[in-house]
Amino acid sequence: MLGFEKTKRRSASRSLFEDRKEFDSFYRREAPKLLQFLKRRIWIEEERADLVQEAFMRLLAARSDAARDNPGSYIQGILRHLLADRTRAWSRSSAARVEEMPAAPAPEMPDAALELAQMRELYRAAVEALPAKTRTVFLMHRAESIPYKEIAQNLGISIRTVEWHVAEAVQRIGRSLSSDD
Repeated sequence: MLGFEKTKRRSASRSLFEDRKEFDSFYRREAPKLLQFLKRRIWIEEERADLVQEAFMRLLAARSDAARDNPGSYIQGILRHLLADRTRAWSRSSAARVEEMPAAPAPEMPDAALELAQMRELYRAAVEALPAKTRTVFLMHRAESIPYKEIAQNLGISIRTVEWHVAEAVQRIGRSLSSDD
């Protein structure tokens, strides 16, 4: 019994990586994947790099057997949790800032306001060009924030059909906006 406890304690205190070269290799392999994962979720490159660095720091501090057994999956989980925490913090802070904002902030450049108005009009036209049922489902979900299950019940269709209509709308709008470039 005592021998088992000693072995268990030794393995728990063993570092995640045997040496610096092993960690460097792991970092070079995993960091680009993590940065790519964050690319569509966070636009500011420095913030993406900060989150990846924080994930690696937490991985190195982890004392879990799961971290030792599969560090690639473990660091992906850490990054997802960091992203969720960041999103919650941003949501809370932006809600507070909305109350403090003036009614209509002046755009920095006249061109930016014009470009924004044009983009809104293109988006509005793309939504209007959707087939009627797809447009209805899309607007119920995106504009009114109605969950898929409730939309399905209201329209008498399956949840899978609701998912299809939303996906179809996103694809069509994306194609419409990219073809106008």
